[in-house]
Amino acid sequence: MNTEDLKDSAGLAANGAPVSRCPFSPLVRGWPLLGNTRDFLKDTTGFLVSSYRKHGPIFRIRMLWLKFTVILGFEAKEFMSGGGERHLTRHPIFDPVGEQLGSADFALALSGEKHLQLRRLLQLAYSREVANPYVPQLVQAVRENVREWSAGSVQEVFEGVQLLAFQQYCQVMGSVSLREHYRDCRVVTDMNMEVGGRVLPLWMFHWPPYRAARRRVLKLTSELVARHRREIETLDRPPDIIDTLLSVKFPDGRPMTDDEVVCYALYGFAGSSSYMGRLVAFMLYEIFQHPDLQAQLIEEVDAAFARGLRGASDVQQMRLLRAVYHETLRFHPVSQGMPYVAKETFQFNGKRVEKGDMVVLSQLPMLFAETAFKEPARFDPSRCLEARNEHRKGGAFNPFGMHHRTCAAMGLVETMAITMVATLLRELTLEMSPPGYRLKMTVKPLPAPNRHFKMRVRPRQQPSIKEMLAVPLREEVFLATFEGADKLDVIEALQTGEYATYEPGTEIIRQGTEPDAFYILLEGRVEVFRTNANGSEAHLAILVVGDYFGEIGLLCQVPRNATVRVLPGSPVRVLQLSAETFRRVVAESDMVSNEIARVARKRVANKLLPALVQGMSHADLLHRLPEFTRQAFAVGEAIVREGDAADRFYFIVRGEVIDE
Repeated sequence: MNTEDLKDSAGLAANGAPVSRCPFSPLVRGWPLLGNTRDFLKDTTGFLVSSYRKHGPIFRIRMLWLKFTVILGFEAKEFMSGGGERHLTRHPIFDPVGEQLGSADFALALSGEKHLQLRRLLQLAYSREVANPYVPQLVQAVRENVREWSAGSVQEVFEGVQLLAFQQYCQVMGSVSLREHYRDCRVVTDMNMEVGGRVLPLWMFHWPPYRAARRRVLKLTSELVARHRREIETLDRPPDIIDTLLSVKFPDGRPMTDDEVVCYALYGFAGSSSYMGRLVAFMLYEIFQHPDLQAQLIEEVDAAFARGLRGASDVQQMRLLRAVYHETLRFHPVSQGMPYVAKETFQFNGKRVEKGDMVVLSQLPMLFAETAFKEPARFDPSRCLEARNEHRKGGAFNPFGMHHRTCAAMGLVETMAITMVATLLRELTLEMSPPGYRLKMTVKPLPAPNRHFKMRVRPRQQPSIKEMLAVPLREEVFLATFEGADKLDVIEALQTGEYATYEPGTEIIRQGTEPDAFYILLEGRVEVFRTNANGSEAHLAILVVGDYFGEIGLLCQVPRNATVRVLPGSPVRVLQLSAETFRRVVAESDMVSNEIARVARKRVANKLLPALVQGMSHADLLHRLPEFTRQAFAVGEAIVREGDAADRFYFIVRGEVIDE
């Protein structure tokens, strides 16, 4: 698509003629009465991609009584980035859904600055930083549920993982288990997705069983939000999604209402049980299809559990499983496109779109573009490993939507999905049942494996801790585990940090004061303690070089719940990031506290290296830079080669090297 297509495209075509004289886009041939329904339901992705290759970036399809104009591929992405959304609206589609979830001001329906403001708040609430301390609970939620699967039983995969995803989300959302309310939540979620996706008509919202389930779910969630509001000033646990939603503020200083918090807590049910359930089911199918891959994943998972899954960074260390996650998103895209209604007549690529037409913007052809992916029709996780990283190049990997319409919870979904699959592989021996099953889809309204995709489960003999710890990390470069560290906005944000020195006995933060910064400890030691109602001090922790503090108060924007004081002996040096900078990095780059701290410390180390190496012993170096590791090389072995990625810095502790 060229820029002329967007210039006054509601009035004139590129050649200066009125848009009304432009031809309609081609109609994809279909069956009598059924139209394209059969092909769409059989293989949605394949149908849309093949139609794109045959008809170009815009065409029309018919699904029973519904007609859609579809705009696809890189051209659709350019349409979005060039402001094409101004011709479209989502209010007729998603306003009714928002009303069902308790708030008429629904993010999916909004556009413009109002949408962007709300999106920034949701990115913080659904961030990896919020999910980070709940990773052990995500593991436990899966373990507790799979214990109900009897040895040798056959489980329907999609149904099974939907429940697991729901249970995981409840932990991060509200620090609770809502297992007994799962059926009601599924009824509400499925109905809203199917009405929003035009699978069912709007009047289905009046169906009595649905209305009863909706009343119960709204009451349950409202009570949960009210309880969180009472507890937020005295939190004795990490903040969850509801805590964060209650504490975020719009640019004008207005906090979210309880109705809005209820709406966006419920919104996550669709993202977990429906979207993530589909994604994990597809991941398991591909793992079952590739036994060698499954064996490698089990080895990697065992090593990760031996080291401990304590947070989101530990989850990302499972590089191969993360590559399977990304390749599954590419090969089995859950998000097929973004629906709109044309609010005016406009033209795209020389074709006319009429006011009132249903329009779908789809990224699918990009995911199978040969210009971006080698052999895109083949499932190949290695394309998403560090050596190739095809999913990070060329802007073709858009599994969660496009431009400002990408999912606000990408990091949360990744953390939950990888944790779930890792725990299943750790706890159970899983086999396809029957072994020769070939994937068949059901579309309602999104593609998912049908009910015939099943797995046989057996308890797994656990390897010894010694065996698990003998498996090394595939790559020991921390910064390669997440994409945010090398982004310009992250680097610029960290450059705004201020260095400060505090003398022994100084209180860096005091219990009860307003949070104003995130602190990274560069030198010295501090004590964390809480003052009880009777005036006594309860010791909580000693923090040393490399540790960080202050993040909880910044997320919830509540008074500090503890005091941090410099210990006697020597001063403390810290790097301070303002509250605004910390929240921006968490929301926009989806990094967690320890990742932000490590990136910042490495940047500090790079600046100080020339001075530090002057006369410093190996022991001193390890004390000041605890992330450095010792590595031995044999005589004649190449340490670095010309053309290799610059991913490490080396100090020569013993021996000599030659620069050739």
